[in-house]
Amino acid sequence: MKTIKAFVSLWRLIVPALLVSISSMAQNPKPSLDRIVETTFEVKDFEVWKPVFMKDSLSRRNSGVEMIVISSKIDHPKHMMFVGMIKEVQQAKKALKNPDFLGRSAAVDISNLKSEFYEVLRFNPDANEPRWLIMNFKIKDYIKWVNAFDAGQKLRADAGLVDVLIAKDVEQPLKIQVVLDITDLNKAKAFMTSEILKEKMKSAGVIGKPDVEYYEGR
Repeated sequence: MKTIKAFVSLWRLIVPALLVSISSMAQNPKPSLDRIVETTFEVKDFEVWKPVFMKDSLSRRNSGVEMIVISSKIDHPKHMMFVGMIKEVQQAKKALKNPDFLGRSAAVDISNLKSEFYEVLRFNPDANEPRWLIMNFKIKDYIKWVNAFDAGQKLRADAGLVDVLIAKDVEQPLKIQVVLDITDLNKAKAFMTSEILKEKMKSAGVIGKPDVEYYEGR
């Protein structure tokens, strides 16, 4: 009897907390990733630039840009990429005109800024590898391409690649970006230059040669 009473008392404590947790999850679902901005730039000294950049996180958020990641090219560590989640493209464009937005100051020099805006079509929130590749290319037809892309999932997995994101340029809907996490860099690089991938992309309606870059989180 004492055991039953103790169980009932414990359950009375657990149930309200459980209900609060479920209610909180329902009211605060995982945010969707709808639109992003990618800004590339060069820094002279990463160690000098990063602290200055991080101090301004609140003003970036207030301007409608939520940082997702800061990364640099694997083979060019001074070439940076800032990726931010945005609510509205024009608002983000206005924010990017502020010289302090990306940590530029009298003591910090950054150059060669270029920003591109994308609408996210597919996103894998569970991807978490520290290195990834970004591939940009133009296509003839999205449905034809995405069906071919999905059919090639095993090829990518065998090459040490994990699907992360598919997005389209907001100004050029047939310009597609694919982001893939890298679990094996050597396999990934070999696959990206392979004849089988060239043939698959050509048959999927990819126009010209894709632009492929390799990044790592900083």
